[in-house]
Amino acid sequence: MSETGEEHTALFTFGDTQLDHEGAQAAPDTALSAGGQGLAGIGRQLLEAPGSEARQALMREVIQRAGFDSLCYCHIVRIGEFVSRAAWFDTYSPPGWAERYGREQFFQIDPRVAYACRFEWPFAWDLESMFSTPMAERCEAFARRFSHAAKQAGLQSGVSVGLATGNPLEHCIITLSSTQTGRGWIADTTLGEAYAIGVGLHTFIEARARSLLPSLTADTLNDVQRSILRFVTQGLSDREMAESLSMSAHNVGYHLRQLKKIYNAQNRVQLAYIAGCILGD
Repeated sequence: MSETGEEHTALFTFGDTQLDHEGAQAAPDTALSAGGQGLAGIGRQLLEAPGSEARQALMREVIQRAGFDSLCYCHIVRIGEFVSRAAWFDTYSPPGWAERYGREQFFQIDPRVAYACRFEWPFAWDLESMFSTPMAERCEAFARRFSHAAKQAGLQSGVSVGLATGNPLEHCIITLSSTQTGRGWIADTTLGEAYAIGVGLHTFIEARARSLLPSLTADTLNDVQRSILRFVTQGLSDREMAESLSMSAHNVGYHLRQLKKIYNAQNRVQLAYIAGCILGD
């Protein structure tokens, strides 16, 4: 168990070769041109590349030319402050970093996650000042562990970008990192290049890997599950739900457990939060 408590992020990783799976869709021209020539250029080049090997060569050149050594792309489901699910595109990440990040629950301590979920523009960061604000002793120990792991992976500084997904619970975070210490090397042009790389890659991945990315909807629920989800937002007890649905409280409990499993909700509060976002009524 990590020092963040009982809650754990359901993480899976995928790579560039999986973007050539059967049924992959090309990004529409409107998506590629919406951000201007810089953004369109990267997305279009990825789209027009003959295969995974060519895409990887292109991306590694673009990343290094902008002054970075690695790139992490993550599509997350965030319930309040808790990252419930995450799909990590790890082709350009340091080897083993995605797995360690998920295993040690760094989603819950990394301040870049919260910032990227609130603001949709690129921001510079460095390990030396990332945890400069006072925190509880246990959190300090956890932060030191994160910083040590990041240094081992060569992630000393860089730029992160948060992008909206159209679902209030889902966010996309792209982080480009360097082995350089401090953030003095990061100029305005570096921020712009990082944003262009992030948006171009995001546009391509979203179209190609839609079935791989986590998504929270109520579309697949049956009538009973949908009713119980709605009752959760209203604060009804299991007994009150059972009376309204003419079933036993035991059956209501079963459906609640299934709903928590479907949405990876750790408790009733998280389930209510999710329900309020996805039911739309």
